[in-house]
Amino acid sequence: MKAPSKTGNRFFAKHAKSSAALVSLGIHAVLIVIALFFVAVTVIQKDEKAFEGKPVNRPKMALKKLQVPVNIKKKSIQNPKLRKRIVVQPKMNQTMPEIKMPEISGVKGGLGGGVAGGLGGAGSLGFSMPEIEVFGIKGKGEKVFIILDSSPEMMYDEMGGIPAYTIIKNELVKIVKGLPPTALFNVAVYDSGRTFILFPKLVSASSANVVKVEQWLKPLNAVRSGMGANEWGGATLGPGGAESTENFLTGKFERQELWYRPAMLAMQQQADAVFLLTSWWGHQRIVKDDRDNDWYNGSAGRRWKESYEKAKIMLDEENKTRAASGQPPRVIRRDNPWDMNRAYFPDIERPPEPEFYYHKPDEYAQAFIQVREQYKPRDAQLKRGLSNKKKTASEVSFNAVRFTKVDAEWNEYRDGRTEDNFKKLTGFFKGQYRTIAGLEAIKSSVK
Repeated sequence: MKAPSKTGNRFFAKHAKSSAALVSLGIHAVLIVIALFFVAVTVIQKDEKAFEGKPVNRPKMALKKLQVPVNIKKKSIQNPKLRKRIVVQPKMNQTMPEIKMPEISGVKGGLGGGVAGGLGGAGSLGFSMPEIEVFGIKGKGEKVFIILDSSPEMMYDEMGGIPAYTIIKNELVKIVKGLPPTALFNVAVYDSGRTFILFPKLVSASSANVVKVEQWLKPLNAVRSGMGANEWGGATLGPGGAESTENFLTGKFERQELWYRPAMLAMQQQADAVFLLTSWWGHQRIVKDDRDNDWYNGSAGRRWKESYEKAKIMLDEENKTRAASGQPPRVIRRDNPWDMNRAYFPDIERPPEPEFYYHKPDEYAQAFIQVREQYKPRDAQLKRGLSNKKKTASEVSFNAVRFTKVDAEWNEYRDGRTEDNFKKLTGFFKGQYRTIAGLEAIKSSVK
């Protein structure tokens, strides 16, 4: 056997590590090829699984019929009905004389200019304004102010006395009760020199406020046990209310007599329907010179004083007789010589009167407008401006009801001036005026 050469041995010895690496690579390459071949054959020859769906028989439920039949009806739609609007034309029981509207600064054509029908411009507000009826006078307003005279003249025997006044008070309460709760109202009571107001401002016509009116008026000028001859007027009012002493003097006015202040309170509170219940216009005057006091020192003056003392005795005796028979007392100003002598000695010579200046209806109209504009809400003033006073006059309806004596002799000074002045003043503000004489007429004028 031939021995290996030294050269070959040296080669393998020198490259032993390289040869081993080559052998290892060869073996791995063979294994990889075998592995790839095995996987490829396995994947290719693998059979896919097939799934077969089997039919499933499910039970079916039979539908039941409805037990209650349902009838579907179409909702009928009614056509809207138009609401009829009734326009009340004011009627007066006496012929209204032709009145020339006064010229007022900033107003052309008088106070009535620019007013298109209705009462106090109420037509612009439509049927939303409630209608008020006060002793036969109808008006519309959302802010109602009622003024009640409580002076003794309202309770003279010839006018029905205390029973007639009680009817007037009760009717006033019913009028307030008839107002819708959304309406606003207030009530003022006055006598010769004082004014009392129930609420500081207009309030809603709620049941609680109506009760306050009833409690406030019930004792007013009512018969009480042991009452004095002069216990009348605002001092006899019930609980609530307060006396008003506000100063509303404007223009030529120097005194706030009778219904002057309560009417101005209505303008201050921006009422749109004012109703005055009174016995007469009142003096409403300014003395231009002094009285002749020397007349009282003469024979006529002495008779005047003596008659007054006799009249006081006669009144006291008459009231005692009435009280014994269960009748109410005779109402008259016991401390007023003019009223007492006029009642018991109507033919006696009267003291001479000084010269007076009597205020005219247009002066009242100007004062109404001035006070109304002065107290109007600021935003309303800015919106319209103070110069446009025609609209101011149309914003309020001023109405007056006069209670007078039945079958009494017409007095031009007292009755004539009252009729003419009230007709003019209410005409300026698109209101109405009515006269009611005696107890029976008062009964027939209430609802």
